[in-house]
Amino acid sequence: MTPAAQRFWEQVAAAYQTSPLDIFIVVFSIVLLVGGLTTYAILMSRKRQRQHRALSRHVFDQKIAERHVGPSGVELLNHMSHYLRDRAQIHQLVTDEVAFNSCAAQMRENGEATAASIAALRVTLGFESDRSERAPRSSVNVPEGSIVLIARNKYRKPFKAKVLAPRPEAFRVRVMDQSARLPAGAGVDVFFHNNAGVFTFRSTVLGEGSGEAMLTHSEEIKQYQKRKYYRKRVNLSVHVYPFDTEAPLLATFREIGGGGASLSNPDQHFKAGDNIELRFAPDSEEIRVTGTVVRVSDAGRTIHVNYEHIRDALRDRIYHAIFRPPKDEQEEMDRRRAQGENTTE
Repeated sequence: MTPAAQRFWEQVAAAYQTSPLDIFIVVFSIVLLVGGLTTYAILMSRKRQRQHRALSRHVFDQKIAERHVGPSGVELLNHMSHYLRDRAQIHQLVTDEVAFNSCAAQMRENGEATAASIAALRVTLGFESDRSERAPRSSVNVPEGSIVLIARNKYRKPFKAKVLAPRPEAFRVRVMDQSARLPAGAGVDVFFHNNAGVFTFRSTVLGEGSGEAMLTHSEEIKQYQKRKYYRKRVNLSVHVYPFDTEAPLLATFREIGGGGASLSNPDQHFKAGDNIELRFAPDSEEIRVTGTVVRVSDAGRTIHVNYEHIRDALRDRIYHAIFRPPKDEQEEMDRRRAQGENTTE
């Protein structure tokens, strides 16, 4: 390298040499820039959080006003908000039934709220959706117009009742059996059926009058598991077809359910181990189900049958027969339903 070229590169290198002051200025500028951007991001994040909280509170207050929730209900909701994942999203308690259910369940587990207060709040907020495909969470979820069975104790025959529109203070039913009595203070078990199975809850009679009874709400709905499938005492004719002959024998059901039945033993013809087919028509359409006699009782006058290979759709038809209202009630319900559809159209 020539002396001239060497001097040139030395001059270029000297031009890029920095002093400590220059380095400090550059580093300080970078720190200032990063700090400014971080501060700005934090401030904007806090602003958005305040906006979200304000919007959530606005939706909450608006819903409270629309549904006419009283001071006690607002206090219960505010307490319930402690169980939200994000307390800033308090509007979820009045707009999202899943969030409401989760917080309500935790409060019940900790003994911080009664079933009556939560059920009343459900009705007030409109959380009474039909859960016909799922297990219900509350007595409030039993649809209006459903048929339930009410039993005062295991020694008395249960009777049918029709569910009326819910009220915050009570689960209302209209008793179909005029001779049935539900005195105030009596404990009862309520049974009902939907596509998810048969369920029951314990309740207390608040009062009755003019065929209408008011019961306490319940937040403890249990699937009925006394047997694998629910049974009910009935008095219904059934034709029994033995597999070894085509001639049917007329019998009468004692009990019928989703997994089996008990019925009279015509002429004491059947014994344990016999395979039979049952044909009966609780409504206009005949039901056929095959089964096996598992035992005989009452000195041979009653046989107990377990169904064989029954489909869920057929089991649902049997449950529908158990819980169906009387014919005149069903016709009236069908007429009202048709009127409602015509009005909608």
